[in-house]
Amino acid sequence: MSNVIKTTQGEASFRLKEEYVNEDKAIKGKEPIDSEVQIDELKIENIKYKLKEVIKNGDTGPEATKTREET
Repeated sequence: MSNVIKTTQGEASFRLKEEYVNEDKAIKGKEPIDSEVQIDELKIENIKYKLKEVIKNGDTGPEATKTREET
């Protein structure tokens, strides 16, 4: 049985809004009571696929994992 691992690489421009109970916690950036992320721009630069095959070594050995990169 094989699984496929998909890795996407890119850049994002975003805005993070956080709400705090007081100014001290906001300055420290600790314990927000609410947060919201808005993605302004998303640029995908590269996508890679890897084929991951699981090979069993009989009943006595542990499972070995073999990875082959597909581009």
